Amino acid sequence: MVIVDIIASIVQSIAFAYAISYCVDTDEKIGKIKIICLTIMFMFVGSFFSETFGNSFGMTVFITHTLALGVVIAFYRKNIINALISYTIIYSILAIYTIIFANLIFAYINQILPKEYINQEIFFIIYFPQLIVFLICFRYRVKIKKIYKIIIYEGVFITSIIISYVLDFVLTFYLLTLGKGSQLLKNIVYLMFFMFFLGVMVYFWKVNKKSKQIYKLNEALEIKNSELSKIKHDYGAQISYLYGLCLMERSQDLKKSLKDIINSNESIQTAVEVNKNEKSLLSLALKPAIDKGIHVIIEEKCDFTSINMNEMELYRIISNIANNAITVMNGEGIIIAKTYEYLDNLVIRIENNGPKIDEQNLLNIFKVGFTTKDNIDGSHGFGLSIAKELIESHNGKINVKSTDAATEFKIVLPIK
Repeated sequence: MVIVDIIASIVQSIAFAYAISYCVDTDEKIGKIKIICLTIMFMFVGSFFSETFGNSFGMTVFITHTLALGVVIAFYRKNIINALISYTIIYSILAIYTIIFANLIFAYINQILPKEYINQEIFFIIYFPQLIVFLICFRYRVKIKKIYKIIIYEGVFITSIIISYVLDFVLTFYLLTLGKGSQLLKNIVYLMFFMFFLGVMVYFWKVNKKSKQIYKLNEALEIKNSELSKIKHDYGAQISYLYGLCLMERSQDLKKSLKDIINSNESIQTAVEVNKNEKSLLSLALKPAIDKGIHVIIEEKCDFTSINMNEMELYRIISNIANNAITVMNGEGIIIAKTYEYLDNLVIRIENNGPKIDEQNLLNIFKVGFTTKDNIDGSHGFGLSIAKELIESHNGKINVKSTDAATEFKIVLPIK
């Protein structure tokens, strides 16, 4: 069975390597080289831990999985997410197959047949169906690539990784049940599962919270679309009226009507605000964003009178941060502003989905006079430094973090 184990390990490694290359690589020649290198690395990772700890050791599943992800990251540093998604798809297929065939069916058959047939059982129930599964995957690789593209399009990369680790826990529980490992080891794995489960719950809670925000925004956009449809209908009547004035050669009336239409058009807002209190300080400070076509979501869960800072100072801080975001967002996107209390502090978080701020700029963003704009007259680069100075003068603090998905300013001010 040793030879069969080696062959199975080679087939698995080739399947993983080929799936990643097929989905990610565009250069066929480079793809072949990466398939060979990845196959060797996957075989080394899998065989090393299997030989060292044995398949009955529960942690082997997690360690090999995590190290394999590390190998993928090392080979695809410029396309990490896409490579991890393609690997995770094949890994999940293999894990589901293992749960069904190796865990359920093999465990049942093993109790019925005599022990001397164990090698035949392993071959026909575990290894042979596994080969068929990989052949099916190869046969329908185009459909697998479609799944890969759907995951990228829907942005559920984290969810797919979580699902693959959930399958690891299922396999681990089975191995711990059959194995003779120490109770301490089992308790560690159970504790890890609890922590992992807790992390998953928090992640999906955040996803649910974000989806509710988007749902409220969509509702507001539907209302706005209805308003714009009515305006469009009115424009049709106005154009007919203008055409009539043109036919009658009433040029003065035509000019006046055109001017009225232009003025009314400039007052129409295409962006929406999701907020229970439209007269709040946050709403007032973020109004310029709406005027520029940027959607705004506001969630207020505390009272600004609970801090020592007056409204004018707080308005200056929030408007400076908002203006900074408005400039880089170029009239599109979403700004989300939240306030809440945490450990005797009032927290204000202002997040936008504009372009990522470079790491070097993040280090200098609060320095006096620093700006990425054309600053010939020296009039830019003071807004954020003023905001930081005001916050720190009231024993508060401000920090910023920026990723490809969002940029967030976090303000923490002590409550009276």
